[in-house]
Amino acid sequence: MNLSAKFFLIILLILTPAGMVCAAPLLYNIHDLGTLGGPWSKAWEINKQGQIVGAAYTTENVDHAALWETDFPAVDLGTLGGSTSRAHAINDNGIIVGYSDTGSGTRHAFQLQNNLMTDLGTLGGNSSVAWDISCQDNVVGWAHTASGFYNATFWSDGVASNLGTLGGDYSIAYGINSWDVVVGAAETATGSDMAVMWQDSQINELGTLYAGGWSTARAINDNEEIILWADTASGNNRACLWVENTIVDLGTFGGSDSWAYDLNNDGHVVGWAEAVDGTYQAFLYDGFQMQNLGTLGGLFSAAYGINDIGEIVGLAQTGSGQMHAVLWTPIPEPATISLLSLSILLVIPKRRMQSSTRGN
Repeated sequence: MNLSAKFFLIILLILTPAGMVCAAPLLYNIHDLGTLGGPWSKAWEINKQGQIVGAAYTTENVDHAALWETDFPAVDLGTLGGSTSRAHAINDNGIIVGYSDTGSGTRHAFQLQNNLMTDLGTLGGNSSVAWDISCQDNVVGWAHTASGFYNATFWSDGVASNLGTLGGDYSIAYGINSWDVVVGAAETATGSDMAVMWQDSQINELGTLYAGGWSTARAINDNEEIILWADTASGNNRACLWVENTIVDLGTFGGSDSWAYDLNNDGHVVGWAEAVDGTYQAFLYDGFQMQNLGTLGGLFSAAYGINDIGEIVGLAQTGSGQMHAVLWTPIPEPATISLLSLSILLVIPKRRMQSSTRGN
């Protein structure tokens, strides 16, 4: 093999996603993100800039929405005047959504931008929760109507719209992609809960693992791959991947249940799965297999968010039994991969120039 061919092979191996080269598990470092002074924290999502949102206990053991940025401790994002708040999502524009208790004691969806937390209101009822935000800054979640039912809600420029149901009373929206396609669950006229997708003002059922079962759609990527929660015929709960009307059961670590919470544009899924001993562990499904991401020395962990460079966030139990927000980073780090790739790309033209000079 000549020198140019060797360099080409190296570049190919570096730039090709690991799952395309072989099915070997990816390696991850785990980082404890800490808390706001209390014993508990949970990270929900990470954007491409590495900004992480979630919630953490304060020194008064009250959970507040929190933001973690590179090399900085958790920042308390405050509330809408009440005692508690939680952040569920952050988009690549740095806009954060979640929910907070208000001064009047109700729970409302919020949007936080430029350090200003805005109450997104409801559909005429008492409460609301925001679960996700698109790159167009549109927000989805649920809100109570004046009749007291909670319905999937779409907020655009602060205006709430009811996405409707499948003929029942209830629905909820959990995820939205870059094209503003929304997924969640809706009740049918017969009282069943079904995973659904709202697109072009239409609501469509996504199916279940078996006839008569229930399902919920938890997230969607830009390729319209969707993760589901669904029950099996034996009554267990399973993390599933929906692709072009086909539903794949992602399995467990030997136990009964698993739950999926997020996926990126490579189709990599994160969540948690039960082990044989009844503990639950954070997993990464890379398109080939379910990989255990480990803990902080304790028994339990769960993954809730993943970005497009493979960074994963969630929570894990420490050796002392506390549950802390964590960040799993790929080995080698994404930045290392990029720098190595760039250095090789810079070497090739230099070697070609030297060869050309020697030939003259």
